[in-house]
Amino acid sequence: MNHRKEKALNIMKDKQIDILVLTAGENLRYITNNKFSESERLLLYFLQRDGTGVYIIPEVEKLKVTLDDTEIILSYKDDESPNNCLNQLKDMLYTSQDIAIESNKIRLFEFDFVQKLFNENFTDAGKVMDTLRKQKDTKEIENIQQAVNILEESLEATLPYIEIGKTEIEIAAKLEYEMRIRKSEGTPFLTVVASGHRGSLPHGRASEKIIEDGDLVVIDFGSIYKGYVGDMTRTIGVGNVTQTQKKVYQVVQKAINQSIEGIKLGKKTAEIDAIARDVINQSGYGNYFTHRLGHGIGLNAHETPYISKVDSNIIQEGMTFTIEPGIYIENEFGIRIEDNIVITRNGACNIMSMTHDLILL
Repeated sequence: MNHRKEKALNIMKDKQIDILVLTAGENLRYITNNKFSESERLLLYFLQRDGTGVYIIPEVEKLKVTLDDTEIILSYKDDESPNNCLNQLKDMLYTSQDIAIESNKIRLFEFDFVQKLFNENFTDAGKVMDTLRKQKDTKEIENIQQAVNILEESLEATLPYIEIGKTEIEIAAKLEYEMRIRKSEGTPFLTVVASGHRGSLPHGRASEKIIEDGDLVVIDFGSIYKGYVGDMTRTIGVGNVTQTQKKVYQVVQKAINQSIEGIKLGKKTAEIDAIARDVINQSGYGNYFTHRLGHGIGLNAHETPYISKVDSNIIQEGMTFTIEPGIYIENEFGIRIEDNIVITRNGACNIMSMTHDLILL
């Protein structure tokens, strides 16, 4: 049995959870090291408090599973219903249960199947998985660092390609190509390339808009290395950028620098959000900083801890998260700078090396 499963079982015992039900995705990969993506076919994993794990899985996926000595597979063919496995599954699972499910991602047909097994009240599996995943081990941090290296190298390779007349989609495609040839497994979210007035959209996915003289271009993109995500944003100035744009950029630059400097072991994540927000408020742009300061990164692009004014997490060793203040002036321009932070026993370590200065092309 792997150490992650052992940790999960200890938390289940503490929280009096008898069975943890996982669907295809990152939580299942974290616990079992088996990687599956969601499909129209039902795939569930039941981890019991005694350590036994049972898969209900499509026959076409069966050969992908690596089992430990405590795990069992029940499979069904495409011309069969997974309901055919219900009686056998019931015999393998506890008869009296406190059940934890992934309430933020389980789909209706999966939940219907689970309800046929159990009549008890359900609780959120996040109680177990958030506790497990928010502090990363050495190997996880190494993978995130490599994902970050891919990001920075890819942006450096793309910068000469950014010029007046190019479309946002062309720039996004070039960037994603550069990440792919550096062994990124894909992108964890749609690449943001938002220029000029579109930069005021915090999630301005790349469009057919053409880069124009004087545009600020917000580029927010992610890579995946061995399942782990890196996530960065830089704002690029093209051509004749105005003094006002440069002034606002300096506010965001000050906000990211001061908030990273303020990260300390034992502080609340809400206190870090407040540092950046105070800088931007004092500059007169508080109403234009419309999102939280950051979010955890790992097997997901967004996971615990969240760096926001309503988050109650305490900064602890092993946490990995983004810091990404921004200012978005509707119909004019937007600015965001984003770095990736790892918390070590000595405090915060910024694992990115690319400058916070405005890059002018």
